[in-house]
Amino acid sequence: MKIAALRNHPFLLLVLKDGESEGYFTPEFMHKTKQQLTDMSLRIASDNLSIIYADQIKKGCEIVLGLSNLGLLELCDNDTEKAKDIIKNQGIVYCFRAGWAKYAQLKKISPSYFEGISLSRYALAINDTADIRLMHAALVSDGYQSAMLLQVYKNIAANYCASALLIDNDEDVLKFELQKFLNTAIALLLIDSDKKVFTNTLYQQLNTYLTNTKKEPLLVKMENCITSFTEQLPLLIKEYLQEVQLLNFNEFRGIINQQVNISIYIQEILELPITVANELNDDFEGGYDFHADDEDDIAYLRPDAP
Repeated sequence: MKIAALRNHPFLLLVLKDGESEGYFTPEFMHKTKQQLTDMSLRIASDNLSIIYADQIKKGCEIVLGLSNLGLLELCDNDTEKAKDIIKNQGIVYCFRAGWAKYAQLKKISPSYFEGISLSRYALAINDTADIRLMHAALVSDGYQSAMLLQVYKNIAANYCASALLIDNDEDVLKFELQKFLNTAIALLLIDSDKKVFTNTLYQQLNTYLTNTKKEPLLVKMENCITSFTEQLPLLIKEYLQEVQLLNFNEFRGIINQQVNISIYIQEILELPITVANELNDDFEGGYDFHADDEDDIAYLRPDAP
């Protein structure tokens, strides 16, 4: 069992306590170290929280303790003797900076993910024995997943986005849009098109094919299209999409399986240009609609009768 869990205090505090009781850290050194911890806590509270409220100052202390603890553990790998030597010869600020560097590592991995990670996640109370290195490792792993999502999203969107690409910071939104891009890729393959974006003609061709073809051959061809599409993906992208289950196409399969209102549901899961979407919804304001509803358009322009 690790010393922190055994003695119910963060590793850093135990090292300081043991070093002081053993005479390894002099009273003058301990006073200086405590003063440095206090100064850093006030600085953290001032820059990131508030020094007006006592609970915020306390949180600043816990953040400094957490980051310093993380830094020390990374430097000594849970070796108490090495930890005492580091604190005595390098100082507590050195440990804090090492911990801060680990925290800042998240920004290099994924800036958008880093923005959502509160510094308070690294706070440690004086009786907290949580493994902060394990917590940090989990954040790093999530950061890499976030970075990979963005990379894959940009790669797929470069081919299948039907409008100006505006990247959202919400990962759920990115996955939702990414699934629409992937659905579009398979839908275009279903009608044997080598295009990457739907036109009105291609969409009508898809709609006709889906509504006039029996379910069984549809599903067989869909499987073949998925296999063909997947084989063309770069290995890392394919593995990621499989891991997050975006290559299952459950919603697309469900629409084909139920064979009800396919024309209504299919447009909801595809990436369609605004011109196609507007044409499907008879939206005059959306742009040119190939004279499909000219009478309605003219009526729209006429002033109301007095």
